[in-house]
Amino acid sequence: RAMTTIEFDSEMRRTLAPHLEQLRRELHTRWPNLDPEMLLLHWLCMKHNLETPQVKLRREHGDAVGVQDFSPMPTPPSSARLHSSGAKAKRGLGVLVPLSPASARVSGGFGTGGFDGTQSPAFPSPPPTRPGLGATARSLDVGGELAEVTFLPQLLGAALAVKPEKEPPFQLQVATPPRGPRPTPGLRTLGRLNGQVEVDAHRYLCRVDQMAMARTNITDMIATMRQELRGSFLNQVPLLSRNVINDQDFLRLVGKLRPWTFEQGETIIVEGEIGDKLFIIERGTCEVIKTINGRPHCVGQLSKGAFFGEIAPLYDIPRTATVQTTSACTALSLARSDLLATVNDAELEKMRVIARTQVFSSIPLLNDLDSDEKVRIAQALKKQKWRQNAIITGENHITSRLYIVEHGTILMEAKSKDLLPSFWPIDQEPKIVLGPGGFFGMRGLLYGAPVGFNITALTEVDTLSISYEEILATSPPEDRQKMQSTMVMSMRHYLLRQIPQLKQMAEEYFRTIAAQAEQVTFKKWSVIFAKGERLDSVYVLEKGMVSEHPGERMAMCELPGETEENANADATPPRVTPGEFFGVECLTNKAATASCTLVALTDVTMLRLPPAAVWSVLQEERQHIARIPLLSHEVLGKAEQYMLVGKLKPWSFRAGQTIIREGDIGDMLYVIEKGVCDASKMFDGKEVAVSQLKKGAFFGELAVMYDMPRNATVTAATDVEVVSLSREDIFSVVSPEKIVKMRHIACTQVFQQSSALLQNLEKHEKIMIAEQMQSCTTKKGEIIQREGEAESRFHMIEKGEVTLMRNGKEIGKRYAGFMVGEMTAMFGEPARCTCVASTEEVKTLTISMESIYGTACTGERPALERKLLSNFRRELISKMPQMQGKSDEYISAVCSYIEPSKFAKGEVLFESGRKMECAYIVECGEVSVQGGPADFGAEDRQRAEPRRLYGDECLVMGADGELVEARASYSLVAASDCS
Repeated sequence: RAMTTIEFDSEMRRTLAPHLEQLRRELHTRWPNLDPEMLLLHWLCMKHNLETPQVKLRREHGDAVGVQDFSPMPTPPSSARLHSSGAKAKRGLGVLVPLSPASARVSGGFGTGGFDGTQSPAFPSPPPTRPGLGATARSLDVGGELAEVTFLPQLLGAALAVKPEKEPPFQLQVATPPRGPRPTPGLRTLGRLNGQVEVDAHRYLCRVDQMAMARTNITDMIATMRQELRGSFLNQVPLLSRNVINDQDFLRLVGKLRPWTFEQGETIIVEGEIGDKLFIIERGTCEVIKTINGRPHCVGQLSKGAFFGEIAPLYDIPRTATVQTTSACTALSLARSDLLATVNDAELEKMRVIARTQVFSSIPLLNDLDSDEKVRIAQALKKQKWRQNAIITGENHITSRLYIVEHGTILMEAKSKDLLPSFWPIDQEPKIVLGPGGFFGMRGLLYGAPVGFNITALTEVDTLSISYEEILATSPPEDRQKMQSTMVMSMRHYLLRQIPQLKQMAEEYFRTIAAQAEQVTFKKWSVIFAKGERLDSVYVLEKGMVSEHPGERMAMCELPGETEENANADATPPRVTPGEFFGVECLTNKAATASCTLVALTDVTMLRLPPAAVWSVLQEERQHIARIPLLSHEVLGKAEQYMLVGKLKPWSFRAGQTIIREGDIGDMLYVIEKGVCDASKMFDGKEVAVSQLKKGAFFGELAVMYDMPRNATVTAATDVEVVSLSREDIFSVVSPEKIVKMRHIACTQVFQQSSALLQNLEKHEKIMIAEQMQSCTTKKGEIIQREGEAESRFHMIEKGEVTLMRNGKEIGKRYAGFMVGEMTAMFGEPARCTCVASTEEVKTLTISMESIYGTACTGERPALERKLLSNFRRELISKMPQMQGKSDEYISAVCSYIEPSKFAKGEVLFESGRKMECAYIVECGEVSVQGGPADFGAEDRQRAEPRRLYGDECLVMGADGELVEARASYSLVAASDCS
C-alpha cells in the first residue's frame, strides 16, 4: 500500500532530522541570518538543473547585510517583483512558502514545520521549508522591507563535508523600497496571503489523504464483512465447517468462493447431471424441482444461506433434483479442483467421512442412527477395488456385508421377473445400474437373505463395505443394545413400507400403524393361511423362506409322486426376500379371502399387521378422495378408492410456497390434509384471491385427465400438508371401463370452465353430451378445421396443442381443455380460422349440434335449443367491453333487454351520420362496413372470433351518468341474410 502524505512526512522527519541539525549548526556559524534548509533546497535545485524557488527569509537584525565578496546583482523594480509574485500565487498551491517568525529564526530550532522528529498534529501547519517554483532570486521580508539575495552552490561545501578547491565569496545585495506606511496586520501583504493559501492547501491535502484512507478502510471493512458472511454460509455446510477444516484452510476456501449471477427462471443445476460444484445462495430465492411420473414438480424452496450439491466436490453422484431461480439470484460456488488444491489429506479424509454419513440417510438400516454413530461407522468402512467386468456377487449368494459404491458404476441384473420380489414394479425391467452412493447387501446383512441379483462392475469400481458385527463394534458396549434396537426398528419400518397402501403414507399416520405390527414366527411346513380362508392380517416376510401354493390345504398332503407333473406346473418360486407381503387384499376388502395357501418352507419370522389399524387411517383418506367428482362413489367402488389411498403421496409446503401456478401444465390433483391454502387468479395483470381452501379441499383434479393449463394459482397460507394423486396412479388402479366414465365426468367440468354453450346445462345433460362425443386423433400438421368451410361440429382438445391460422398467419394457440369452433357451429357458419395440429399427436373430442339436440328426450328438444341459444347470446353479451368485470346477475339483467332482429342481404342496419339509438351484435350471418376509417377492423382480423359488436358508441356514459349522444361514423349493411 502506498504511503500517505502524513506517513511520508513523519518518516522523513525521523530520517533527516539529525543531518539537518548538523547542517544548521555549521551554517549558523558563518551566516547566522540565513535559513540552512532553504540553502540546501536552493543548492539541490541548481545541482539538478531545476528552477530555483522564490522564498522569503526574515533577517535577524534590522540593518542591511553588507556586500561581501560577491559582485553586485541588479535589483528589479518592486512593482515587477510584486507582479511576478502574484502570478506565481495564481498558478497553484504551494508556490510561495510563508515563514512564521518561529521558523524564520536561525538561532532557534526548526519550528513546528521543521524536521525535528516530533509528531504532526491532525491538521499541522505547513513546514516553512515547503517551497514553490519561482525565479532564482530569493525574496526576504526584513522588518517590512523586501530584499533579494543570490546564492551559489559552493556556499554549502563545508556544511555538507564537501571541500571545494576555493571557497567562493558570498555577496548579498539589499534593495530598500520607498519609505511609506507599514502594512496593517492580517492578509493585506502578499507574503501573508501566500502563507494562508499554503496553510489551506496543506490542510486540504491532509483532508484528502484522510478521506482516501477512510475510503480504503470502508472498502476493506465491506470486503471483510462480505468474507465473514460468506464464511458463515460456508460453515453451515457440514463437509466444510470449521470442525472439519482448520481456520487457515477455511479462510482460503472462503476466498475461492466464486459468485454467479442468475436471472429469474434460470436453471443452476439439472436433475440427473453429474457436477463438481456445490452452491450457496447469497441473494435471492430458488425452487427445488424433482421429476415424478415423468413431470417436473416443485418439492421445496431455497433462500439466502441455503446450500445444495454439497457432495459434488467429492463424488460424481448425479444431482438428485433441479434447482431453478424464482428471482434474480446470486450464488457462490466451490469447485472440486479448488477444494482439493486447498485442504490437506487429513482434512480431505475427514470430509469423506462426513460425506459418507450423508449417504447413510438413503440407507434404511442406518438412517435413524445419531450423527456420532454414523461418523464412527463411516470411519470403520473398508475400501475395496474391483476391475471392470468383475463379478462382485451372484444372485444366490448370501452376503454378510453392506456395500456402498464410492466410485464407478455397477449393474444389478436378475435372470427373470419371476424371481423378483412382489414389491418390484411390474413395468420395470429386472436390472438396476448403481453409481456413487448406491448400495446393496442390506437385507443379507441383517436377515441373511440372498442378494437376488447378479452384480457386475461396469467400470473400475471402488466400494466401501462393513459387516453387522463391525457396525455394532463401533459403539461402546453399554450403547450397543440401543444401537441394535434402532437398526432393527428402522428395518421393520422399511419392510412395512413395501405394502402398497403404506408406501407413500404420511409419516404421522404410518408410525401409528407400524406401532401395531407384531413379530410372529412359524415352524417349517407350517401353513400361515390357507386358500379360501378369510384374511385377518397382512404378513410381511422378515426372515426365512415361504411359498404360495395354488391349491387347498389338503392338496399339500398328497404324495409328491402322484401329482408331481401337476405340482411342478403349478409351483411358484419360493419367496425369500425380506419385505415380501401377503394378504394385502384385506386392507381394501373386509371380507377378502386368500387366493392361495402360504406355507413356511423353513423356520420363518414375519411381521403381522391387523387391517383394523390401517382401516382407521385409510377410511379418513378415502372419504377425502370420495369428494372428488372423478373419484366419487358414482364412478369407483370402495376397493378402488382404498387402492388409490395407497397411491397417495404426501407433500409438505411452508407458508408462502406456491403449490400450483396458473397456466402451468400438470398431471396431479391435490387434497389438503392440514393447513390452509389461498387460490388466486390473474385479472388485468393483477393477482386476485378468489377462494380459501381448508382441510379436505381438493384442487387440480382435471390434470389427471387432460394436459390442460391450471386455471388458478394455489399458495400455502399456513404450513400445509397435502397428498397427491397422479394420472399414472389412477390409470394403474382403475379399470379401462371406469376410466371412460371418469373422462365423461371430466368433460362436464371442462364444459363448465370452457364451453359457452354447455356450461349452464344440467349435470345429467352434460354427461349425456359427453357420452356422445367422438374421439379423433390428428397428426402434426394435419388440419382439424379449415377456414371458410361451413362447420356444424365443434371440438374439445383432449391432448396436445393446436395453432389457429387466418389468411396464412398465426393468430393464436389452443391447449388441452379448450374449445374450437363452438360459436360458428351454433348456426353452421363458415369457420373463421384454420385449426392445425402443432404437436406430434393431438386428440380431440368432437360433436355436432344435431347430436347435442339428439341427447334430449322426446318433447325436450325445443327446451334444449332455447337453453343453448340463451347461452350463446349470453356469451356474446359478456364479451362486450362494457360488460367486463360485471357480475353474472348484471349480465343476466342486460340479456333480458335483447331484441332479436333479422335483416335480408343488402339491407342497411344504420347509415353514417345518423344518430345511434342502439348497438348491434351479429348473431349469425355477415355484415359489411361502408364509409368507415381505412384501418377499421384491423385488430379484429387478428382474433380467432369475428367482430360481432357494432355501434356501441351509443353505450358510452357521460360524467353526469347519462348516455352520450353518438352518431355513426360508418354505414353497416347486411352482406348476407343475418340476425
